[in-house]
Amino acid sequence: MHSSPFDTTIDSVAGHLHRRRRSGVPLTAGEAATLAIAVVRGCADAPSRAVGAQWRLTAEGRPVLCEDPRGPDVLTVTAAVLDDLVSLVDADVRPGFARLHDGVLTDPPPVWARLERRLLAVVDPRPLVLGPLTPVVPEAPSTQREDPLDAQGAPRIDRLRTLARRLRPRVVLTGVGVAAVVATAALSIAPPSAAPDANGETLPARSRSTPAASSSETPSVAAPATHASDGAKPDGVAAQRADAESTSSPPARTPSPDDVAAAVAAVLTAVATCDDDACASALRESPAEPDEPRPLDPATSDLAMIDDLGGLVVVRLTAGDHAQYVTLVRDEDRWLVRSVRDVADQPS
Repeated sequence: MHSSPFDTTIDSVAGHLHRRRRSGVPLTAGEAATLAIAVVRGCADAPSRAVGAQWRLTAEGRPVLCEDPRGPDVLTVTAAVLDDLVSLVDADVRPGFARLHDGVLTDPPPVWARLERRLLAVVDPRPLVLGPLTPVVPEAPSTQREDPLDAQGAPRIDRLRTLARRLRPRVVLTGVGVAAVVATAALSIAPPSAAPDANGETLPARSRSTPAASSSETPSVAAPATHASDGAKPDGVAAQRADAESTSSPPARTPSPDDVAAAVAAVLTAVATCDDDACASALRESPAEPDEPRPLDPATSDLAMIDDLGGLVVVRLTAGDHAQYVTLVRDEDRWLVRSVRDVADQPS
């Protein structure tokens, strides 16, 4: 580990990758390979992977592992850099970086060298571009303001027309009754405005934040007389409000760790019970390697969450003396299996 943590460094690797993501200079596969191999070898050579550390860059663009007592452990910061690289590289080389990331989390260091060789077989390392990294500024939205009356007028008229169409087949009203219903609907749709009192003076409209008057203070408005039969349906305003309430969707919520564990367990159960490769392939991010085992069935094994990086999780399945590490990734609204590894014991 570097003896002088920050004396010869200019930036953290995580900070540099964050700026590359926001800049107009995309990270190439060769640069990503240089970073990936450096951090994996540095992690393997570290005297202890349980101490706090941070990956930083020298002025020449060389990654060095620096001591940071307040930071995460060496294995965690290394996996975080590899996870950033997986999200930054092109899709055609992403599987090699993903396998290296998963191997660091689930396999012992001797396996890492084999995964390095597989990556270098398809990607040639290139020196890291340090700068300049000018952020790409998105175009500012138009500052032209729309007239509120113009914006609200058309939808308001459309809603009145819709209301009239809904009322016509249900209730037969006199001319006065129709006018009363349309006027009531217009008042319920239109925003509050000033209204004249009985003496012709203009009174200020009630503020939206002012509590409504009690039922004893506000007289009830009688419904307009109709010539419909006793089996007439509720008026259009009530029906419209009922439809809006029945179709309203509940607010979105952030999935809890228990939700993630349940979703992962469901995917692994489906893979374990597949009868053919086509069934299992539909639940994977990419086809399995020839020697890769099927995951254990969570119904007959113990499932433990090892790592949760938001869009990527690592779980451990244990059934007696048999243990596996399984990595899964989120693809839009579902989880897919990325890799399955049989292990004898926890990697050091």
